[in-house]
Amino acid sequence: MKVAQQVARPAGPASAVKRRRHSEVSVFKESGSEFYYYRVKLHGKRFKRSTGQTTLQAAVAQAKIIRRELLEDGQGRATMKRPGYAALGEVLVVWEEMSEAETRKNNMSAVRKWVRSFSSGEADNVCMTKLTAEQFDRYLRNWPGSPAGRKSTGAQIRAVFAPEPMRWYAKRELVLPDMADFRAVKIGVRATEQRFEGFTPIPKEVLRRMDVAADRLRRASSGGLRRLWAVYALMRWCGLRNIEVAALRWEWLVEGSKGRLWRIAPWRLEDGSYFQPKGRSGDVPMREDLLEQLAAATGNRAGFVIPRANPTEAETVTERTINRFVRRFIPDRNKGAYELRKQFGAEVALRDGLEVASRMLRHGGIQTTWKYYHGLLVEPSPL
Repeated sequence: MKVAQQVARPAGPASAVKRRRHSEVSVFKESGSEFYYYRVKLHGKRFKRSTGQTTLQAAVAQAKIIRRELLEDGQGRATMKRPGYAALGEVLVVWEEMSEAETRKNNMSAVRKWVRSFSSGEADNVCMTKLTAEQFDRYLRNWPGSPAGRKSTGAQIRAVFAPEPMRWYAKRELVLPDMADFRAVKIGVRATEQRFEGFTPIPKEVLRRMDVAADRLRRASSGGLRRLWAVYALMRWCGLRNIEVAALRWEWLVEGSKGRLWRIAPWRLEDGSYFQPKGRSGDVPMREDLLEQLAAATGNRAGFVIPRANPTEAETVTERTINRFVRRFIPDRNKGAYELRKQFGAEVALRDGLEVASRMLRHGGIQTTWKYYHGLLVEPSPL
């Protein structure tokens, strides 16, 4: 066995590994690491392991031993039986590069945590054939935290293996097993836990003061304040999520039977990037007067509805700035500006019913709307 002895530079990312034949082993040190690592390619699959050694000579010797163990303990043999199956780390590299989701780091962390729950080795080296529907279902059933936490984590994991990302992996010539059964695993709240936890509507007087303060932003001379009102309006009267407001473009307006609507659906953007809604696709009606106010406040009718010089600026106003504004009026709410979306759902549910509210909020099912997004806005009268 040939060993390529290669040491990383003292600063910067992990050192580049030179091109090598399949039987070669590369021993190297990553920046900031105490130990030497080795990387080997066996029958088309890459393995990376820590040698546990701090000297180059000892690391080379240990690399030879570990390579031999790989071939003897089954991992190497499994590779020969299933040549070309990707490791989890290879999949996550493509996911991080291609995904436009602001939560992509959280998705990767959730997947690795799941894999570590049933594998003692390094998560990124686990073959994709180990990520089965049975393992995923068992992980969700044994979830130690809250039902909401289980649902959120399950959705984060499954997003990495949705149909669109699977096409990304195929284009990179990564071979993955069939993930259809994996995507069919139910990640929602179990039936025994379906109880109304409720949304507490924002008090009428507080809501009135907040709307008045927001309208002053609309009439302000500062373009930044008018832009903040636009974010408020899209969450308060359209029920859009923060990330949807940041991504919203004027081109997403479509004609409906009663007026124009925002179409929140998968969109391929001009720069080649891809927008995928967090929930299901759907159309949200837009009042014509509000539409005109939006155009006047933002000063544009093309491209992004919320103008920005760069993505960071858009994220700041649609997340942190709007949250600070809303928390001035409802400091006791954990969700901040997201309470505006819940208030929108409650008002639509009261006016048009729970099913319509669920569709306008673009929830996966009516149970989500019932459990979290509606409340009694008007106290019932006694019989």
